[in-house]
Amino acid sequence: MAQGPLASVVLVTGASGFIGAELVTYLKASGYQVIVATRHPERFARKGMKSVRLPSPDEALDAFRPIIEQVNHVVHLAAIHNPQFAVSADTYHSVNCVLAAKLARASYKPLSGKFVFVSTIRAQCGNTHEGIALESDAPQPTDDYGRAKLAAEHEVAGALSRGNYTILRPVLVYGAGMKNNMTTLLKLAALPLPLPLNSLAGKRSLLDRGALCRAIIHCLDDAETDGGTFIVSDKTPLSVPEIVAAARRGLGRNPNLFSCPRWILNVAAQMAGQRDRLKRLNSDLVASSEKLQMAGWEAVDNPARRIEELCGANRDVTEPKPWLYSRHFCSLIALSLARAAASELVQFPHVVEIF
Repeated sequence: MAQGPLASVVLVTGASGFIGAELVTYLKASGYQVIVATRHPERFARKGMKSVRLPSPDEALDAFRPIIEQVNHVVHLAAIHNPQFAVSADTYHSVNCVLAAKLARASYKPLSGKFVFVSTIRAQCGNTHEGIALESDAPQPTDDYGRAKLAAEHEVAGALSRGNYTILRPVLVYGAGMKNNMTTLLKLAALPLPLPLNSLAGKRSLLDRGALCRAIIHCLDDAETDGGTFIVSDKTPLSVPEIVAAARRGLGRNPNLFSCPRWILNVAAQMAGQRDRLKRLNSDLVASSEKLQMAGWEAVDNPARRIEELCGANRDVTEPKPWLYSRHFCSLIALSLARAAASELVQFPHVVEIF
């Protein structure tokens, strides 16, 4: 059902976000015209971009239909995620589910192309998972964010009964300008210190932002993805020490990581109130994107190399603030390696909030 890019117009919600801003660039480079749906269209108008007002979730369905009539395709990215403040289950449901549902319902008749809904791996499972996560697994979200996204998936599939939709479940996305918890890890990697991270064994699937943009465009172009739900991830999962080592190689440094006895890490985590998070870092969340690859999308084969390139080309992503040196460097030098291992987890509690 998907059309080719020539003269096709794509409505993008969430275009000011980390993924959306990059997607707009990719879409234009692929020959698509882009209309941005936003709560603040004047901001995009100042940049010379065509934009329309995105109705709020509590507005009537009729408010959504006029913006759909102008386009061939919809890519729905707008959502609340990684908030810096507490979010209620009702707010997650309203923004992450109701908004998607109304866009999909408004798209049922006028949309000639595809509706691509960018969901999340958290709609499928929690922040750890035994074995390899597959689309065929029964969804078992463990938080309000994941439950709202799963509900939105059902709404999209139910509203677009013609099958002109694709649901994508990306894992943690990385790229220049990211503001997720992986940034904290990369800033820690930039410190000129040996780090006691080799004992962290949990493997995590990651996703290059450019690869996600290419996946979205692939779904717009390829009818084989119609009516499907697909995990999106790089081919090879990485552990925390592998991520840090890759970042340091990108910065032209040796990995300089060492192992720490598990009991010391447990004590440090106990002191910092981070036992559950340490447990997560020693657990896996590995997801397979083979289904989407079989539909013709090309996944990143070597994410460690991509992280090297990212850190080498974007030093601002990993450059630590001067206060990190003054606050931590002297104290770490004064401590023994064992105490240093404990200190790292206490002084950098966000390291164990990455996933």
